[in-house]
Amino acid sequence: MNRIKKTVIFNILYVAAAVALILGAWWATSAAVDSEFLVPSIGATFSAFKKVFNNPAFWNGLIGTLLRSTVGFIISAALFFVTFFMSTAFDGFRKVFDPIIGVMRSLPAVAVTLIFILAVGGNVTPVALGVLVIYPIMYSAATARTATLPTELKEICVLCGGGRITMFRAVYLPCLAGGLPESLATAFSYNIKAVVGAEILAQTADSLGMLMQLSRVYLQPAMLVAFVIIAVVVSVVLEAVIRFVLRIALRKYAD
Repeated sequence: MNRIKKTVIFNILYVAAAVALILGAWWATSAAVDSEFLVPSIGATFSAFKKVFNNPAFWNGLIGTLLRSTVGFIISAALFFVTFFMSTAFDGFRKVFDPIIGVMRSLPAVAVTLIFILAVGGNVTPVALGVLVIYPIMYSAATARTATLPTELKEICVLCGGGRITMFRAVYLPCLAGGLPESLATAFSYNIKAVVGAEILAQTADSLGMLMQLSRVYLQPAMLVAFVIIAVVVSVVLEAVIRFVLRIALRKYAD
């Protein structure tokens, strides 16, 4: 058995072990509480999946949440690349902008969501909150990764006549690219969580968050848990896909 196959098999076993532990803890907690309204049983939750998948509202909600997450991710990525370039090109910009990023990271998500609901409404709020959550993560991860760049590389680029754009393309981007698969994949996963949370508070139409809210209102705990599991699985799968695609696309920059 070669090394790659062995790694794949062990990774599958680790995932299976993790799932088994989660299901075991779930079963034990459900049995101890003995109340479907507090902790739905595994059987009741998986029965709820049939109703979920047969409900057209679920698919509309899933598509709506994914669209909002994708729009927010694209906006965040665009802001990140523009502002990160500005921070590498102009020292004054970086000194002014770094504290702003620190403030953005510290903002309480729930309070900001309520402000966004009043300012822009329930449909835009999840996108705006997603940007607010993951954009600072992208920026901070990039600055931390490139902070260790040798000064000699920058000096060589300047001596060779490279300007700000050349410096960014030839020095910063190669250093940054090696960590992009992990940081961007993680950011997208965080984005889905932020979007769903904002949808719940904003009661956004055609969204997973609204379906979760309705399950709570109508006292359907098994259905609520089913929606939560779906959101987690979608986040994990998309995170893995993005990481894999970016690793292939940027493999020449691998550490």
